[in-house]
Amino acid sequence: MNQIYALLMLMMFAIGVNAQYIYNDFDANQNVPFVGGQPDPTIVPNPYSEGINTSPNVAQWIRESWEWTHAKAPTEGFIDFTTGTTFTMKVYSPINTTVTFKLEGIIAPIEVAQPVTAGSWQELSFDFPTAQNDSYNAIVIFFDIATFNTDTYYFDDVVGPDISNDPPPVGTLTLPVTFDDPDADYDLIDFGGNVSQIIVDPDDADNNIVETIKTGTAEFWAGTTVGGTVGLADPIPFTVDSTLMGVVVWSPEAGIPVRLKVEDANNASITCETEVLTTVAMAWDTLIFNFGKPVPGTAALNVANNYNKASIFFDFGTAGAGEQTYYWDYLYFAGAKPYLEENVQDNFENDGWGTIDEWIFQDPEMVELQTTTDPVDESNTVADYNRSGGFQYANAQFDLDFRMNLTERNIFELDVYFPSSNDYSGDLTPTAAIKLQNSLLGGNAWTTQTEIKLTVNDFDTWVTLTFDFSAVADREDYDQVVVQLGGEGHWVPGQFYFDNLYLLNQFIEITFPNGGETLYQGNTYDLTWNANDISGDISIYLQQGEETNLTLITESTPVADESYSWSVWSSIEPGDDFKIFVTNPESIEDFSDDFFSIVAGDELIADFEADTTMIYVGDSVMFTDLTIGTPISWMWTFEGGMPATFDGEEPPYIHYATAGVYDVT
Repeated sequence: MNQIYALLMLMMFAIGVNAQYIYNDFDANQNVPFVGGQPDPTIVPNPYSEGINTSPNVAQWIRESWEWTHAKAPTEGFIDFTTGTTFTMKVYSPINTTVTFKLEGIIAPIEVAQPVTAGSWQELSFDFPTAQNDSYNAIVIFFDIATFNTDTYYFDDVVGPDISNDPPPVGTLTLPVTFDDPDADYDLIDFGGNVSQIIVDPDDADNNIVETIKTGTAEFWAGTTVGGTVGLADPIPFTVDSTLMGVVVWSPEAGIPVRLKVEDANNASITCETEVLTTVAMAWDTLIFNFGKPVPGTAALNVANNYNKASIFFDFGTAGAGEQTYYWDYLYFAGAKPYLEENVQDNFENDGWGTIDEWIFQDPEMVELQTTTDPVDESNTVADYNRSGGFQYANAQFDLDFRMNLTERNIFELDVYFPSSNDYSGDLTPTAAIKLQNSLLGGNAWTTQTEIKLTVNDFDTWVTLTFDFSAVADREDYDQVVVQLGGEGHWVPGQFYFDNLYLLNQFIEITFPNGGETLYQGNTYDLTWNANDISGDISIYLQQGEETNLTLITESTPVADESYSWSVWSSIEPGDDFKIFVTNPESIEDFSDDFFSIVAGDELIADFEADTTMIYVGDSVMFTDLTIGTPISWMWTFEGGMPATFDGEEPPYIHYATAGVYDVT
């Protein structure tokens, strides 16, 4: 009796564990529709109502000529493997092949393949005994996977474990992730051959960092997820204009590709990936990832999606390259690029003058722009712009890590060399264009652009072109510069060269009088200024009071002189509210920083200075006359000093033998 009871209990337990849920029988129980596949199946009358399947309706799926074509059924909740681990389905195949049953979700997918024979309905079973609970929320079915065959398949009665109605788990981590909170669950998940752990920073005992070892047998896609399967507590706050994230990284080598991937923790099909290169070796490096420019071939950023999970990949694309150790810290949302007035320039010489980290040439692949020897000067290196004719919109381009403040600096210069050997008689044009764009829009950056196109008239020689973007000086979104030679919208090849891209830093800066000085009527002074990237003449004005009250001093002084000799007019009414104003025809201008004074020619203002005002008993002090005006005699009085008086401009050292505080007049 005891044996029978135990057997009954075992049977009841087995039945409970393997309780099955009808996903879709394409008749009365269509609980989980098959949508989102490539292509989707259609429901049709059963064309082979016989044997084990006499159902009225079944799913018909017509295979496309693509190796990964599939049918897909997303579930509204996670598959609950506490109710069973096995899926079954009936299949009618026209050929002998395999059926692959795949589960996708918030962790790495898993799959089981089973053979099927042609010409009859068969029931296939797919068991996932080690599947992680609350992790999978989609079924993907492949018929004749990894081939290009086109056939028609039928399937029916997809049954498996129940689907949980519980809400998806929510993460607790928030950005920035610092790895320093002892109560936080950082839940690092390695995959593909990575081994990661949180350690104490060797250089700072108060800081924790992550050590990630990419093993010698790691896959090219080996990576590490932070926050486990549930990800972050809140979505990453991407907007159209704010698409940047940052990570502080230590790499053994410079030039290592580091990829950052964000995704929806509850929907593995919602992802975005971008990649940058490390810039230093054996040192910490702050990497900025722009999700507005995803890796080609991966999904674009959709700011309407929920991205709340992040994974990092070191040396992405390289497998089994020998064990390498990386360190990383401080995963954060960087938002928008800073808005800065910075140098934007390159001469392709690696002499420290250039500020462009990486030029890209698109023709049509995005590759590194090549440099070559100057066709005129063998000692000079220039950009090699060789359009193949295989892409209508060939161009050279670069992104900045800031948005350009064009308020004051908005004119680019570029040297170009157009060989006469190019055929300019058709669609290939002797034109050079610079386009400013917002790279955060990725493939749609061109919709934001401002373009200036100039015609080149001299061939087989270097020509300096000036591109004036002052009309868009108020734009605050431009962070990408595109150079296009020979026009666009055609397939004609052409060889060009360019050099010395330079965002001009044009300014005039008054140095005298610049505020606080006193000038005398009738005296002559040198008005001085500094200037940069400006040629031609300037006009100089005297301002009194309001900026609109200007009187012309000169209107044709070469800016390169950097000084102008001016005799202060005797007719000027003295005052203390004067400034100098300089300007050129392009309205590059400057005022004195503060007011200076003009006084009558016969006015004297006595003043002097001492080389020290605190001495030891027995020491001496040197006094220097600073009188404003033109004195003809001097009388000094030194209370407590020796000598006590002096008649003349330059008194001798004055000796003080007794302690005290003394006046000097």
